[in-house]
Amino acid sequence: MTILPRHPPHPNVLDIPTPPLQQAGLFIIFFFTAIAFVAFLLRLYSRYRTRQWGLDDAMVGCAMLFSLLMIGPFYMYMKLGYFGWRQEDVPPTYDPMPAFWWFYLAQLFYNPILAFVKASVLLFLLRLGGQKPGVRMVIYVLNGFNACQAVAVFFVALLQCLPIEANWDFALKADPNTRCIDNSFHVVTSSLTLFTDVLVIVIPFWIFLGLKMKKAAKMAVLGIFALGLAVTIIGAVRLNGIIKLFYIPPDGKDPFYDVTVTLSVVEANVAIVSACAPALRPLFRMWMPVLFGGTTERYVNKYTPNSQLPYYAGQSNTNGANGTGMRGDDVTLKNLKTTKKRDGHTECRSASPSGSEEEIMTYNGIMRTTDVRVQYDGASGYAVPGPAVDKSRPSVESKGGVAVEEKRTV
Repeated sequence: MTILPRHPPHPNVLDIPTPPLQQAGLFIIFFFTAIAFVAFLLRLYSRYRTRQWGLDDAMVGCAMLFSLLMIGPFYMYMKLGYFGWRQEDVPPTYDPMPAFWWFYLAQLFYNPILAFVKASVLLFLLRLGGQKPGVRMVIYVLNGFNACQAVAVFFVALLQCLPIEANWDFALKADPNTRCIDNSFHVVTSSLTLFTDVLVIVIPFWIFLGLKMKKAAKMAVLGIFALGLAVTIIGAVRLNGIIKLFYIPPDGKDPFYDVTVTLSVVEANVAIVSACAPALRPLFRMWMPVLFGGTTERYVNKYTPNSQLPYYAGQSNTNGANGTGMRGDDVTLKNLKTTKKRDGHTECRSASPSGSEEEIMTYNGIMRTTDVRVQYDGASGYAVPGPAVDKSRPSVESKGGVAVEEKRTV
């Protein structure tokens, strides 16, 4: 007994010629799948370096798995459907049933991909500590809606025709006893998908635009999240194609000489890339520290050529991963003590102590940012912190041959 009825007999696809336009279509589906897989591997490598695994990684992993499962049926669909052929060159023995059997299978793998991608992005945003309660509530609601929509769409796609064989057997589909969903279902679900895509894109801008970050770093982070706009644009083009297919009469063009069907594969894999991109920030910081770093490396290297300064008064620690050390490109001051009058989480940092993008922002209601510039004249081997400055004004103090310039904004 099998869950899905056996596919109708068809010729060996390796024996079917591949005209130039079909070659281009097949290249598109394999190329974008490969790009998404490379982005996913880089994400895993980045997580391995920072030891910051989370549920969002599992979600994007599921999306990548379904993308890999989809590529085989989609290849068969394009070959057996003679996409990219001239109509006059299509063999007279052409039977669409095998192609639509594979297309039905590809649909089942396609629908969960975007849902897993959006779940990954939303869970990632929850890992960014310190959002306002309103932001977190919107993320929870949107994540719940996305999960419900994913489950509903999957089962409707699975049972869109009863009996199931009617999905590819058009003679059976014409039987009065056969029940199939209306074509408007595809338009409605695609429209809802576009709507949730836009909301997922808007949330990062809502979070980051108000943060105290270097302008270049802020634009770089927002630019990474803005990759999701490409997914939305592709989805809009795909929705337009669905409307034309079901509601606009054919315009006389060759129905075979077209490969826009590949947009489904492009959309799914670009979505995976956009979901992986924010998690690659530690790698981007390593490769492009000026744009993505947000560190005080320009101060450290200017006064200490080897960038091997001890952490405060004689405590040397070069292990930046524990949040209390100092690396060649980071100056990290974390776990500052708070008084009873100042509850909450206050941190002074130039970069994430673990290299993780989850700590781009950390605040609790009020965010305190502190810019510290430490200058060494070589007379002393240790940094001596100056007294705390409570007012929102810069102060410069010199002590023991060390100039400490500090500016606090509360």
